[in-house]
Amino acid sequence: MKQSSYDQLQNDFLRELAEIEAESMGWIPLDEGAYLHLGSEDGVVEIVGLADAGMAGANVLWIV
Repeated sequence: MKQSSYDQLQNDFLRELAEIEAESMGWIPLDEGAYLHLGSEDGVVEIVGLADAGMAGANVLWIV
């Protein structure tokens, strides 16, 4: 396997792992690095960037 193919495979795996981690917190992946999360307030929907476990209870909107 070529190094570039291996690197792409590893990058795809890490991206999918990050999506699974985000989904386990109730975040829905929209696109690479963008997630949808229902806020704790009624009627609040948030679209956020890179999610991590430390943000599980946070209401955050990142605009880059």
